[in-house]
Amino acid sequence: MLQTKKNNIIQFFRAVAIIAVVMIHTTPPGNYQVICRPFINFSVATFLFLSGYLTKINNNNWIRLINKRITRVIIPYFIWTILYTIASQDISEITYNIFTARAAAPLYYIFVYIQFVLLTPLLCLLAQSKYRSLGLFVSPISILIYRYYWYYVYGDTYFYVSLVWSDSCLGWFLFYYLGILLGNGIYKKIYSIKWLLVLYVISIVFQMCEGYLWKMFGDVNCGTQLKLTSLITSTIFLLIVHTLLRDNRFVIKSKFLIILGDYSFGIYLCHIMIMMFLSDYVSLYKNIPYPINSVIIVLISLCCCYVGNRVLGQRFSRWFGLI
Repeated sequence: MLQTKKNNIIQFFRAVAIIAVVMIHTTPPGNYQVICRPFINFSVATFLFLSGYLTKINNNNWIRLINKRITRVIIPYFIWTILYTIASQDISEITYNIFTARAAAPLYYIFVYIQFVLLTPLLCLLAQSKYRSLGLFVSPISILIYRYYWYYVYGDTYFYVSLVWSDSCLGWFLFYYLGILLGNGIYKKIYSIKWLLVLYVISIVFQMCEGYLWKMFGDVNCGTQLKLTSLITSTIFLLIVHTLLRDNRFVIKSKFLIILGDYSFGIYLCHIMIMMFLSDYVSLYKNIPYPINSVIIVLISLCCCYVGNRVLGQRFSRWFGLI
């Protein structure tokens, strides 16, 4: 019963995270990026955190775990890369898209996730060592070097550096590693939800301020999840997630959100395709205001994943990443 309750909470936060992902990809440019993005920038961090959280340090067969997790995502990656490349009507880019995850915006996550899977045995060793705290500084230092120093000095003039950074796990390192630490009870302290919420609100204000500064400098990606204030906000959000996972009083009663969490990976993979279809063939969609358009995309994507699962069956649905 306790395990089922914990799984429901995990699926609940996956549902919250996928809603935030879709909202990020439907957020209009300009001031919307500054004002709205700080509230939803925890999305990818949450997925990575939960993956680390569910990883057990004591594992007698790392190769089996690595093979299982990579197989789980690599087949859907190839299928959706091909589908998005065909949809873009430029099949000549298929090889480039496969090796760069450029077929669609969300696909970089697969590259990042695979890096973490391969690093998991080393991260678990680090987590058990006296140097465990060093892992918490990888993301802040990486972001300082690229997002602040490199970007300030060189901007986007070095394409390949930007390409490597966008597919690198370094900026996301904190979230997966924090999940390993908290999920395995290495860091056991539980914080007050009240104070975490206060800090969360304060961090959002700082994130808005930083986003506005980046916008003043002409950065169209001013709402990015990979800036220092976003890092702080997401970390506080993940501490809230951890606290609620350990709180026996926190119960999820919404079956819809649990189902949404079950299909979160499929929604993650297909929602851009849904957006492309609606933008090209449904003129009414362009007039739907934000964030109502986000809700519509989530619901249609969920329906597509659900129907696809029913039609294809469990095996083929996993190949497409629908479940």
